[in-house]
This record gives sequence, C-alpha cells and structure tokens, in this order.
Amino acid sequence: MDNRISIVFTVNNSYAQHCCVAMVSVLENNLTSSIDFYILTDYFSDENKKLFVSVVERYGNNNRVEFKLVDHAIFEGFKLHIKYITCHTYYRLLIADLFPELTRILYLDADLIVDGSIAELWKTPLEGYLYAGVNDSWIERIKYKYSIGLQESDIYINAGVILMNLEAMRNENITALLMDVAEKYCDKFEYQDQDIINWALKGKIKEVPVIYNYTTEEVLHTRTESPVIIHYTGRIKPWSINEECCNPLRNLYFEYLKKTPYKGFIGMFKRERLIRTIKKMCGVNINPKKIKIALIIDEYFGGMGTAFGGYGFLARYYIARYLPNEEMSVEVLLGKNSNKWEYRAKKKKIDGVTIIVPPGRKFVYKWLKRTNYDVYLTVELTHDLLKYEHRGKPIIHWIQDPRPWTEWQEIQTVKLFTESCYWNSELYDMVNRFYCNGQLKFISQGYFLNEKAKVLYRLPEDADITYCANPIDIDYTFDPATYKKKNHIIFIGRIESVKRGWLFCEIAKRMPQYEFFMLGQTFREKKENEVVMSAYKSGIPNLHFVGHVEGEEKNVYIRDAKILVNTSIHEALPITFLEALAYGTLLVSCRNPEDLTSKFGKFVGTVLGDGFDEVPKFVSAIEEIMSDEERRKKLSCEAVSYIREVHSVQKFQRDMRQLIKDSVTKK
Repeated sequence: MDNRISIVFTVNNSYAQHCCVAMVSVLENNLTSSIDFYILTDYFSDENKKLFVSVVERYGNNNRVEFKLVDHAIFEGFKLHIKYITCHTYYRLLIADLFPELTRILYLDADLIVDGSIAELWKTPLEGYLYAGVNDSWIERIKYKYSIGLQESDIYINAGVILMNLEAMRNENITALLMDVAEKYCDKFEYQDQDIINWALKGKIKEVPVIYNYTTEEVLHTRTESPVIIHYTGRIKPWSINEECCNPLRNLYFEYLKKTPYKGFIGMFKRERLIRTIKKMCGVNINPKKIKIALIIDEYFGGMGTAFGGYGFLARYYIARYLPNEEMSVEVLLGKNSNKWEYRAKKKKIDGVTIIVPPGRKFVYKWLKRTNYDVYLTVELTHDLLKYEHRGKPIIHWIQDPRPWTEWQEIQTVKLFTESCYWNSELYDMVNRFYCNGQLKFISQGYFLNEKAKVLYRLPEDADITYCANPIDIDYTFDPATYKKKNHIIFIGRIESVKRGWLFCEIAKRMPQYEFFMLGQTFREKKENEVVMSAYKSGIPNLHFVGHVEGEEKNVYIRDAKILVNTSIHEALPITFLEALAYGTLLVSCRNPEDLTSKFGKFVGTVLGDGFDEVPKFVSAIEEIMSDEERRKKLSCEAVSYIREVHSVQKFQRDMRQLIKDSVTKK
C-alpha cells in the first residue's frame, strides 16, 4: 500500500474556509504521514487556491494539494431534497474515474474536523468491498432503510467519510452504475447521493468504527471515547451565526480555525453573536420561524394507547415522519381530555414527535390560543377540537374516508355483530362552516371520494378539492418480473365487523391448495370479534393467524403473497391496497376504490350483509388469478409501475409542503 494518504473534498468556493479547517485538522494530527489533498470543484478563486497551497506547504513533509475542475453541467437535473445541500455532493460519484492513478482514496465532507490519527482507517483492508464507512445512526433511528428498499440488517453508512476502493470500482465500472442510478432515481431518494451509494452498492460496503465519523446525532445520543473524526451533520453548523449549533464538540472547529488563514472569521463571529445576544435580551425574536403544524387525528397506530387503524398508520409512519423539515415542524393532537376541568395537556414523545392530549373543554380554547399553531392538518376530522379554534387559522382537511349516511346504511346490513356508528352531524356542519368562511382547504387521497365528501359536508358541486395521493415507502430494489412469489394469500387489517374477517376464513376453508395468512388484531368490540373468530382458529390447517406485524416482517408477507383479499363491507382507499400493489400483490375485493381492484386484480361486485352467501365469488376470483400466471405477472408489473409513479414519499413531501406553505401565506 502507498505510504501517502490521498484525501478528496468536493466543495465550492463559498466553503473554502471550512474545507481549509478540515484540511488543517488532518495535518495537525497526522504529522508523520505524507498527504495528498484533492479539491473537486466547479470554481475556486485564485486567492483561495494560494491560501490552501501555503497551508499545505507550511506543514512540510512533502504534502500536496491539487484542484480538479468538474463540469457542473453533468449534474443538471439531479434533484436535491435537502435545502442546505448543493449539487457538489454528487461529485463523489465520479471519484473512481477522476483518479485512475490511485488504488484507494479517503473522501471527507468539508463540515468536519479530524482530531486524531487516520492511519489505521487508511490501512483498513478492502478486499471484497468497494466502500468502507460508519453506520448512520440517524437513519437507524428514523427507520428509513425500508423506504429505499433496504432491509434492517443492511448497512447504511453516512457518506461524509468514505474510504474508497478505487481499483475495484473501476474494474466493476461503478461510476457508470452510480450515475445511471442517479439519473433514473435521484428524485425518489430523500438523501441524494448518500441513498444512491447505499442502495446501489448494497453488500459491498464495509463498516468501520464510529470514531471515524462521529456525527452530531451520535454526540447527542451516545458517548464515544476519543473520536477521531467529528462530523457536524445537520443544517446548523458551529459557524452558524443566527442559530446555535447543538453539537457539544462545536468549539473544536474554532480551535483548528485559529491555525488557518481564515482565522479573522472568529472576531466577526463573536461580534455577530454578541449582537444576537443583545437582541435576544431586548425581546427581539432572533430565531427563524418554522411553520408550526398541528396534525389532528384520533389514533396514532398504537401510540398513547390508541387504535391500530389506517388513519393512525398514515399519521405516524408518513405524515409525522416525512413532513417535518428545516421549514416546518409537526405536533400531533389527539382528542381533548374527557375531563372538562383538566387544565394541563398530556404530552409524550413517540419516534421523536410530540403527541398531545389537549386540556379539557374548559381550558382548551386558551391552550390553543397560547400554543398558536400556524396551520391545522386534519385526517378526515373525527373529533371536535377545532370547535375551540377562533383565530381563523388555516385548516387543510385531508379527505380519507368520508361516510355519507348511505354508506352507514350499507355498513349496518352486517348482522353478525354491528359496527359502532360514529355519525356526527355537528362535526360535519362545523367542517362546512370552516369551508364556507374560506378557512378550510380540502385535499383528497382519491378522486372517487370527492362526491362522497360533497354529500357529507354539504359542499357545492364546484367545490375546490385538490388531489393529494397517500404516500407509501417503496422498495425500488423489488423486481416483480423476476421475484418468485409463493401460493400465499393474505388479509391485512383490524379484525372487526366492518372488515368481515370471517369471510377470509371461509374462503381459506374452501381453498386448501393455498396458504392463507391473516395479519391484524382486534381493538374495538374486542370481545364480540373474538367470539366470532374463535370458531376458525382450529380445524383449518392452511389458515394462519399471524396477529399484528409491522416493518420488514409485514413486508415479507406482502412480498411473498400473490393476492391480497379484502372482504370489507366498506373501504375508502386503504394503505394496505397500496402496500400490496407496491410489491405486485394483486387485489381481490368487493370494494373497487379508484378502480384499482378491477385494474390490478378482480372486483367481485358489491357484497352486503354478513356475506357468507357470496364466498364463492371470492373463491372464483382467486382461482382465476392463480390459474393464469402470465396474466398475473403482467398485472403485477403494471401495479408496481403505477405505485412508483403516483404514491412515492418524495411526491407527497413536495406536494404537501407546498400546500402548507400556500395555506399559511394566504391566511
């Protein structure tokens, strides 16, 4: 191995100071090594180049610095989803081909400092691997891997520190692969080239100790002895003037800054921070204001003891998880406290999001006024909290499952045991008033729901309703054309009256040649449900009661199944339909939301009542699909394409964030 250490940064001219600090920190702590620095840039001023050269020469030891210009136009059209990131982040995809004379190189972000020797990192064996890096604890914490098709066991590195096996990368033509993935899928990935690297090079990345990329997330949540590389991840950096960096090791940046030609920044920084402190003491608001969103919901998928329903799943795993960014924050409001004299709000952090049960009705008005949300986002309003909102704040009402009385009449044809009716005229009239006074904006997850919403909320025929599809995490590594599915048929949902799970059991009884898996559990009317379902829990060997499952365990059932059966007497457009179609699992149902069942499966027609006499229709539909593998494969591929086009998380983030900004601007 070459005794010289090769290090590459990708920066623009505006980041010269911070890159120089990183470079000096390397030199200070690796005095016995000869180091070659490479700066990939689209522009670097002559003045900054001279300063960099002078710094490297000052340390002697035959250290060198070289500047390489990259054609920025190569990356035109590549998407950026993080506001403070520039297209220079994509330069690292080209590194293997830009340095044909090198066998390995250490890539470093410029927002870090090296506080120890990197000799051991440089010597890391890379046989059988293309990259080596540190596992990203933030990605682990937010359960993000599934959204880009990785499994929980797959390593996902933070791309701020990467040891690259350039020789192996050239042998496998990795640059072309990475660029191809970037061109095709960059709009699908939240973390730009970092996602691309981890997704495309799955199984070829080696994990190194956390001391070599000690991120802000790590500093705040874990204790690591003697970290070598401290990485100031996130929007707010040690040098940020208007906001305080939360990294306890932020002062190390200034210790190394003192040893660079850019040390004059320290005086300016202290002066501006002093001005900021004085303004704060005088009552001047010095913090950039985020849009404060209140997500109103009556369940949070098990959070704070709530039900495991579709609304809660959408709220917990998509809205609260993917909507917040540096411009907006989300708090979840459940129904107000049932004790009217309760003056305090109950709060709990779940997955990093604040969940709140507001005070009782005697105090909730003042609490809402004091809390001062900028906008309310409701998922089919199901409780009257907004009755106490009198300041005219904008409301975005996301139509998910509007139920006019005709829908309830159908639901009530089930006689085995009845679904609780939560018809609430007062609530629907309140939504109407909000709309008529211009305070409420309707959005809808499905075009077919708009007419139902107009009836339920007594809206005019020309009511403005904007389409906003529900998002789902999409596994872009899944190939429906080649994946070998099993003869499995699944049911996913709460086991309750409206779902009529007993019909799924009856179907399984009539089709012993296939394996049936029932995913879900009882919540409401638990006793009545269990009495009905207990009769099916023995004596049907091909019927398996799985219970409540989430994450990858749930994905495995969906991915392996050929058909999702839905026996509900009522549905809007359930998330489970979208999850199934994302894995090419076809639909058999007596509900046909947005015509998806008839497009990607078999619609058996409306089935009212308890449904026992219509079981043969489901059996026939399942057999029709299972007996024509060529057609099933074709529909499976078409289903996956549809989901990727319409229901991606990135599309949801873009559209919903813009809707929120527009509503706040117009208030």
